[in-house]
Amino acid sequence: MRSGKLAYRSKLAFGIVAAIGGLAVPVMAQQAREVLTRQHVRPGAMSKDMSPPTVQDNARVVASNVNTQRSDYYRKGDLAGVVSVYTPDATYVQLLPRMTVMKGRDQIQQHMRELMAAKASDLVLTVTTAHVTGTDRIMVGGDYYVMVEGGKKVYGHFFQALRNEGGTWKIAMHAFARPEPVIPVEVYEYNMRG
Repeated sequence: MRSGKLAYRSKLAFGIVAAIGGLAVPVMAQQAREVLTRQHVRPGAMSKDMSPPTVQDNARVVASNVNTQRSDYYRKGDLAGVVSVYTPDATYVQLLPRMTVMKGRDQIQQHMRELMAAKASDLVLTVTTAHVTGTDRIMVGGDYYVMVEGGKKVYGHFFQALRNEGGTWKIAMHAFARPEPVIPVEVYEYNMRG
């Protein structure tokens, strides 16, 4: 009889743990979805055959929107707009063709100014991955190109950490690499190595 009670209690405990675990995962996903939804990420009308967007789909939309806004500001020559999509304490890291670490909006704005002076007319970023890493964090990765003089595209890759600040998603860290130089100091250093 004792082993029967033990078996019953074990089954009961297992059932309770399974039920709690089964509820916890959807609840956590719903909480993350609600955070993204509050950021004005609204999925379009869906057909009956389409599954609803996931939290990761919404994260990609958020990241794409931030980067599209950044590109639009750059295209218009609005440096204040460009840096407005970054947090005040943002870190901006260039890995190639020259290792440079910039900190804060002023240094990021100076880099953008140098790109514009080098006749880089466009920055186009394509988000390929975006993962929610907390209620106020998204890790983003993707590809980009810089349109330079003569219509040439210089391609590279980027990685970002987005942070929700006061209801607005901003870039807290941006790292990128491209094999070809664009601004004069990069061109000079690149040619000195060869």
